[in-house]
Amino acid sequence: MPSKLALATAASFCALFLPAPVHAVTTTFFDASQTMTLVASGTTSDTISTEGYLFTYTLDKLFTGGVGLTTPIGRTQLVQWPTGLHAQAVTSGPVTGPAQITIQRVDGGMFDLDALNFKLLANTWATGADLEITPMLDGNDGPQVFLDASGSYSNTFSYSTTLSDYRGFNTSTLKGYDTYNLSLFVDFALTGVTLTDPSLLPVPEPETYGMMLAGLGLVGIAVQRRNQTAA
Repeated sequence: MPSKLALATAASFCALFLPAPVHAVTTTFFDASQTMTLVASGTTSDTISTEGYLFTYTLDKLFTGGVGLTTPIGRTQLVQWPTGLHAQAVTSGPVTGPAQITIQRVDGGMFDLDALNFKLLANTWATGADLEITPMLDGNDGPQVFLDASGSYSNTFSYSTTLSDYRGFNTSTLKGYDTYNLSLFVDFALTGVTLTDPSLLPVPEPETYGMMLAGLGLVGIAVQRRNQTAA
């Protein structure tokens, strides 16, 4: 019967050829310890990079402040880094539209949107509203998720894979995409979001298995010779 030393030697040899385990990495935004870099500034949006992710958020940069005025002054960002990101509905410019935040990974890889917190920066209770989340993979839209956003200025909302709105909608389907677009017809602030990079344990190549088996064979021969010598 192989000795404990022989078994330990075999285990150590096999470990040399096994890849190190890779675990899913979860990142929760936003806090003061996280740094960000402005990487793009467009006519109606800015893009920042932080912790391996890109956040693009709309800004009403061409807003002039009143009828007859022509010089853009923009609108004040009520929520700023690291408290969160203020997405503004675009009311001026060649193209107008809703307030939007688009989230991607810097490397373009897939990730999960597990949870988010956001705050209304305008009233929506009169008409009702949903935060529309459009997941995308390789440029193709996935099934949209609509989360209740009806309320008054400064009302906050929190959703996750288990925390749903009154209709039962949550973030449980927002997995395995490379882009998530959050859209609301009025200004809102994203004040928290949890993202997960669901990396999997690497699978050894076929030649790795061959080397492992050869190594075990050598260990077995050594054990057999040792037993014969002892006899």
